[in-house]
Amino acid sequence: MARKPTSPLAEPTNRLTGLLLVGILLMIMAVIAITTARRMQSTGQLMRHSLATQGELVIKSLEGATRFGMRHHMWGSLRMQSLVEEMLRLPSLASLVVMGPQGEVLAAGVAAGGVDDVPGKALTGLSPEVQQAVDKRQPVILFLGKELVVGRPFEPLADFQRQGRSLPPWANSMDDHMRQMMGQPRGAGRAGGPGGPPPKPGYVLVRLSTESIRVAQGRDLTSSLLLAAVVFFSAAALAAAMFFYTRRRQSELERLREEVAENQHLAAVGRLAGSVAHEVRNPLSALRGLVQYLAKGHEPGTRSYQCAETAVSEVDRLERVVSGLLDYTRPRSPRLIPLDLQESIAGTLRLLADEPRSQGVEVISRLEPNLPLVQADPDQVRQILMNLIINALEANNGKGSVVVSALSLGDQVKVEVQDQGEGIPPGKSEEIFDPFFSTKERGTGLGLAIARRLARGMGGQLTAASLEWQKGSKFTLTLTAEEAKA
Repeated sequence: MARKPTSPLAEPTNRLTGLLLVGILLMIMAVIAITTARRMQSTGQLMRHSLATQGELVIKSLEGATRFGMRHHMWGSLRMQSLVEEMLRLPSLASLVVMGPQGEVLAAGVAAGGVDDVPGKALTGLSPEVQQAVDKRQPVILFLGKELVVGRPFEPLADFQRQGRSLPPWANSMDDHMRQMMGQPRGAGRAGGPGGPPPKPGYVLVRLSTESIRVAQGRDLTSSLLLAAVVFFSAAALAAAMFFYTRRRQSELERLREEVAENQHLAAVGRLAGSVAHEVRNPLSALRGLVQYLAKGHEPGTRSYQCAETAVSEVDRLERVVSGLLDYTRPRSPRLIPLDLQESIAGTLRLLADEPRSQGVEVISRLEPNLPLVQADPDQVRQILMNLIINALEANNGKGSVVVSALSLGDQVKVEVQDQGEGIPPGKSEEIFDPFFSTKERGTGLGLAIARRLARGMGGQLTAASLEWQKGSKFTLTLTAEEAKA
């Protein structure tokens, strides 16, 4: 039976499902991208704030260490330089510069070390905004891409100066450079000294590397990419599963459509067959009897006798067509019992041993020992086997061999009938099972259709194929083993 065309709604439905999946995937990817961008921005802000706080703490620590040294009379320019070099061990700290009121470098260091011109290296590449803040002794916190600059006046004695008090005695241990750095004239005991405005204070400039920000943002980006990859592959797996499920569902729907169409066709043919059987079978029987009666008056071998024989054979052929049509349209429900296929095949071959069509053809039986029992109807299995073997004998046309084999494959048992005839015409391996399709001149086209219908009724299958490596064809009957049914 020709396959029904696929419903025109199937392709648009599949396309709509695919577009929906792509839309959901793009939406998820967009959400991940936006979330990642916001997360990286938040990470950058937090890290910049952390670096700025670290710079402020470095300056405050330097002021605190200065006061501590002055209290214990252990302070001077050399100690300031030593403290700067120790502070450069802190993570992310790139350079540290302590300048005097006139902009002279009193202590400086870079994290790389081993640089000949340390002050020049520490003050290289300052932006105009930073340079202006240094000149005016203004606090500054500026993010410059690869570094964060923190600078502010260096005032370890600012609390004492703001209160207008005289400096404590321990503050007098400062050398001249330190006094100038903190805005104290030589020999002064008060902030600003007598007469005139107070001199400029010193200045501390801290430069911190922002590599940690890039590393943190890189981790955020990597985790987001991993999440996107997981989502993508999950979506791909879901799409593949839906695709195969849809294909399987469409195949099942197509099979159901074919069954419905076939049942409708069979119902129509059944009604026709019933009327044909009623109207034709009885007249055929009467016609056969009349022809045989008329043939009695003629000698065998005469022209009249041969015509009578031909008429009887044609009536028998019409009877077989009517009977086959009734068998196809009104199949009997199978009586499933445990069946020994070896015994069934052997019995069928014995019945066909004297078949005239088997003369000159070698029938070879290759049955696997200890075949499992199958759940099948013995009469229907024998009918199928006889049909396949007779077809194979007719295909061989009195020569060659027919091989009947049986083997067990998992929970199935397969019976194969192989001939050495002309083979199945290309593209006709399914069409030969259609009702009334036949490659024989006098064939009814119902034998294989009935055989396949009987096989399917027992939960099995009947297929056909041409032999590629040699001439002929092979029919395979597949039945379910009894153990699989249990």
